Amino acid sequence: MRRLVFCLIIISAVISFAVACSRSDEGPKTEAKIFFVDAEITRLLPYYTQISDTDMQHQAEAVIDELIMGRDDNDKIRRLIPKRKGCVTVRTEGNIAYVDLESAIAEGLPKSRDIEKLVIYQIVNSLTDIRGLRFVRFTVDGEIRKDFMGYYDMRETYKYVYPE
Repeated sequence: MRRLVFCLIIISAVISFAVACSRSDEGPKTEAKIFFVDAEITRLLPYYTQISDTDMQHQAEAVIDELIMGRDDNDKIRRLIPKRKGCVTVRTEGNIAYVDLESAIAEGLPKSRDIEKLVIYQIVNSLTDIRGLRFVRFTVDGEIRKDFMGYYDMRETYKYVYPE
């Protein structure tokens, strides 16, 4: 009888734990403006999504994850950032987001000043929509470099620019 009661207690604890873990996505949400490239007019357009309303670091990571996931089901959106986890990483300090890009991203894109600008500002505009983040600094492959694709100085600090 004691074994049966003990087993029931263990089973109920495991079930309670599983139920509690399954509800982890039910926390407070906030609306985020994610910028994607329109395939027809080659401009940045805002798309709205819900992300967890947590600290700036986790919100920035969620925004980068949304950019990597993209909107492949929408043929009107052009993918510039590859759908590869870890090709873009972010960390926040104060009101600055530090973004590291893999140089392999540039290899898969057409060489163009406009394409590089779209990649940069797709990330910058999406991150600076997070409350408290105002600026974005870039590194390439973990190093501070002058160029990513060769047209823009990646050592600069970037801020939100209205999509042209």
